[in-house]
Amino acid sequence: MNKPTQLALIGGLILLSTPLVVSAVDKSVPVNQAPQQSHVLPAIGSGEQEDLGMPQNVQQLTKFAKQFGFLPPQDWKLAFHEILGDMFMAEFIPANESLNDWSGMVCMQGFKGLANDVDPERFLDTMADKYRDHCEGEIIYHKLGGSKVDDLTAVHGILGCTVMPNIHHATPFAPQTFLTKLKGEIGYFTVVSGSEDMYLIHKSMRTKTFTVENAPITVENYREFMAKD
Repeated sequence: MNKPTQLALIGGLILLSTPLVVSAVDKSVPVNQAPQQSHVLPAIGSGEQEDLGMPQNVQQLTKFAKQFGFLPPQDWKLAFHEILGDMFMAEFIPANESLNDWSGMVCMQGFKGLANDVDPERFLDTMADKYRDHCEGEIIYHKLGGSKVDDLTAVHGILGCTVMPNIHHATPFAPQTFLTKLKGEIGYFTVVSGSEDMYLIHKSMRTKTFTVENAPITVENYREFMAKD
């Protein structure tokens, strides 16, 4: 039986979760399964992570993501991590920012046993389809083809929204609803399929609102964006 793939919003970005949903709109979590959250830790590569006990699942995610060119800058921090059923994830942002107000993010998610239920291109298409449900502006979605590393198959794309919602409802991290300036989000996304598990990795930026014509990440410059610290 195929596992249901549902959408989650954490840290402002739309994330996929199977079979549970955590939403930044209401942060609803089943009462019998609370998310595993992190203390604020330095990013991978800072040299301090071992002393502070970087969670093992986060170490595994970062080592995996590095194969595809995703590694947080050394001055970023691990702002959030959790395990929900068969999904585990980690979010890195600049050290002086918060999940309620960030300019850059590297997010890594792993989905145990999902590779046999959906191919990576369809997974990315579903991500784009669901993104439209939350975007208040225009969607940007450029497919960038696929690649292989050892026995792993990956597909890549640029995905963004010119105007994201600016109403942030109360969550365990922010007890009151608040408004922020309207901003746009865009990032470089990679979906990786292994023999059993699937992974979603992306590096994204949040900036002032933009248009499709002047999007800050394009087919022409995404490599420079990925190489930038």
